[in-house]
Amino acid sequence: MKRCLIIGGGLAGLTAASILSQKNISVTIIESSPKLGGRTYSFFDKETNSIIDNGQHILMGCYKETISFLRLIGAENNFEYQKNLYLKFVSRNKKQFKIDASKYFYPFNLLFAIINYDAITAKDKLSFIPFLIKLPFINKKSLSRLNVKEWLAGENQNQTLIKNFWEILCVGALNTNLEKASACIFYEVLIEIFFNGNFASTIILPKFGLSESIINPAQEFIQKNNGQIILSETVKQILVENQKVVEVKTKKNIFTEFDCIITAIPFYAFKKIVKNGNPNFEPALLAGRLELSHSTILNIHIWLKENKLQEKFYGLLDSPLHWIFVKENHINIVISDADYLAEKSKEEIFDFATDELFQFTSVVKTDILNYKILKEKRATFVPAIDILYKRPESKTEIKNLFLAGDWINTALPSTIESAVKSGRMAAEIILNEN
Repeated sequence: MKRCLIIGGGLAGLTAASILSQKNISVTIIESSPKLGGRTYSFFDKETNSIIDNGQHILMGCYKETISFLRLIGAENNFEYQKNLYLKFVSRNKKQFKIDASKYFYPFNLLFAIINYDAITAKDKLSFIPFLIKLPFINKKSLSRLNVKEWLAGENQNQTLIKNFWEILCVGALNTNLEKASACIFYEVLIEIFFNGNFASTIILPKFGLSESIINPAQEFIQKNNGQIILSETVKQILVENQKVVEVKTKKNIFTEFDCIITAIPFYAFKKIVKNGNPNFEPALLAGRLELSHSTILNIHIWLKENKLQEKFYGLLDSPLHWIFVKENHINIVISDADYLAEKSKEEIFDFATDELFQFTSVVKTDILNYKILKEKRATFVPAIDILYKRPESKTEIKNLFLAGDWINTALPSTIESAVKSGRMAAEIILNEN
């Protein structure tokens, strides 16, 4: 039986392990944390008697890789699926606007949803709709040196339209601003959402905490297929001899009994372990030419005496708060591209967030019982123009080493879908070489 060692128990590693273990490959996951999931997990908060996600994750119907993974591990029923795209937005004066694609059939339902979206003017729609229709015919190469702001400006998308639609979509999908984000990567996102059928544009939300919805089922699936999972064990070094990994050292053990290795860890962690004892290792993997910067996501969980919000989630127009998700006993505010708040105190962030919250909703200060603030400072990498062609492939020049993680060349931004796709890519290469 072929043996595969997987370094990292986030979604990339779990995906690879699930696919390989089902195909009778002996897999062992080594994870430095005492939990699985990487940046996708939930935990029980004793103070509020609540299960809290470390960060709210929206899936979409176009997440084909993720949906396939959920089916594989038997977790597809842990999610709620929209039949048609439905979004509700709120302005600072508490006026509500909706994008509702429940009328007519695809693609006319999406077209009429935009026509009836009153947060943009009739004049805005006259430039928006032709641009949307034009998208499939755009030469992607023409966007390779443009950021999203430059691209939209060149397509006559005015500031109101950008603020009330394109910026919401870009920041939500890429976790960075329009000036930093690659137009090419945003183009790929738009094609996936709008031109792959009605289901592709719909929103998918977990019914339970992220660990309960996806991570625990993955763990159970791997273990049922005789996979081994080792937690709280940090890899310190991978040793390469004659273009082959021969040894993996952790704080506790030395691993030598394996046929192949998948590193499914963040880029900064990957660089650290390959530098130890392998000074010429980085250039061989192209990692020496890749420099990633990261972007923060803040999640503010607020418990209320009474929930007055009717929808499952809201988007906020022209606000530093991007989304409000309504849970069973609390609300979760999401601020993407939040580096400017990363070093602020919890009290400062709470005051900042609630000041905005009161302007957009019926929530008042006396409604608030408790709050928690979670900072994910390296939530995603910034999908900038200069890294577009530098992301390494899964297969490396080291014969038995394969890469996974949302940062490798999946042609997607730093999302769950990219992580899952990278794990599937690495697993399939190994299976094809088996």
